[in-house]
Amino acid sequence: MGINPFRRFVATGEITEYLGLVDSRTELLNYIKFMIETNENFILPLIGNIGIGKTHLFWALKSELKEKFNILYISLDNIYKKFFYNLYSEFIDELGVIELREITNHLCNKWGGYKKKYGFFPFEDIQKARKNAFNEWKYSFNNKAALEESINVITSHQLDPYKKIEAENYLLGELMNIRELLMLNVENDLRKKHNAYTMLKILIENSKLGTVIFIDDFETIISLLKVEEEKETFFDSSWLYGAEESPESIAAKKILKKIMNLLKIRGLRVLIILNSVNSLEEIKELITEKNKDFLITFKKPCFLYKFEEQDIFNFYKNNMSLFLKNIKRPHLLEEIENPYYPLNEELLKKIYNKTSGNPRKIIKALIEIFNKIIYDNKEIEEILKEYNTDEYIRDF
Repeated sequence: MGINPFRRFVATGEITEYLGLVDSRTELLNYIKFMIETNENFILPLIGNIGIGKTHLFWALKSELKEKFNILYISLDNIYKKFFYNLYSEFIDELGVIELREITNHLCNKWGGYKKKYGFFPFEDIQKARKNAFNEWKYSFNNKAALEESINVITSHQLDPYKKIEAENYLLGELMNIRELLMLNVENDLRKKHNAYTMLKILIENSKLGTVIFIDDFETIISLLKVEEEKETFFDSSWLYGAEESPESIAAKKILKKIMNLLKIRGLRVLIILNSVNSLEEIKELITEKNKDFLITFKKPCFLYKFEEQDIFNFYKNNMSLFLKNIKRPHLLEEIENPYYPLNEELLKKIYNKTSGNPRKIIKALIEIFNKIIYDNKEIEEILKEYNTDEYIRDF
């Protein structure tokens, strides 16, 4: 058929991964689930080498917890500019329009936005709802202007039929023009960081599901701080203006501050992905400079280790089973005695040893071998004989 069963090289946060975790990682998955379900407002570091399967773990968590939590995947490398707006966009995509409408409807009901005239005829009291909302939240939000604008949009969404469409577009993170902003009686859309953060806090704290943010590429903060050390500087503007920090260093510290502010949102859980314990310690040192007390939000890190030998056999069989199901040939190999057809146990052991159990390298090796089987004119037995030699099985 010309289709490689292992053609997807790297799992990503955007493309759904349906293959479950290997057996050796079940205990880790259960521990992380326990931490999420029994704790709030914490940071849990997940540490593992490149290609060890951290993003795959995200999809396993999402599958296990989808009934109880909104689980977001973000790459810090991609969203550190316009952080809160990009994070809000990811959250809304996960939340969905129906849940968004339920939240705004519930809030307007709570604020007394609906009344009955003469005891029978329903009508909306938008000003009363706005006043009640502001009085309820004025001590919970630092930026009062952003709070007032958020309340205006939420109440317009439910209580003003002439502004409902514009208000919903605003809540969905759409970019608004001046006319639309004036119609909603606000000055800024969610590109303004205070507005994005305020609306994010409102929706997360009033969603019927909890929220988990899975932040990949957390080393971006460290790499930004080290930019100056890695490049030659022929002219430093600090000589003229007395600046002590580079723009990259300032940006990194701003990102860290924003992530610290996320933990002020009630009920939020944050998982950060790092490649080493050293990176975690550097992050903690930066946090200590700003707010040492914040370190209590850090849980003991979890570690992702390489595959155990038995894992490669289970991974191979599960992936082949899923592949055959997807091409609507689930029974294609049932009568073949070799459970690892078209490969064999000996070859899988060699792949495991040569890749040192690294999942990404294992997948890369399997892709190469299956491409050879698919596109080479030789018989499968001859190809496998070549791959079984020590000279042919190379390091991946």
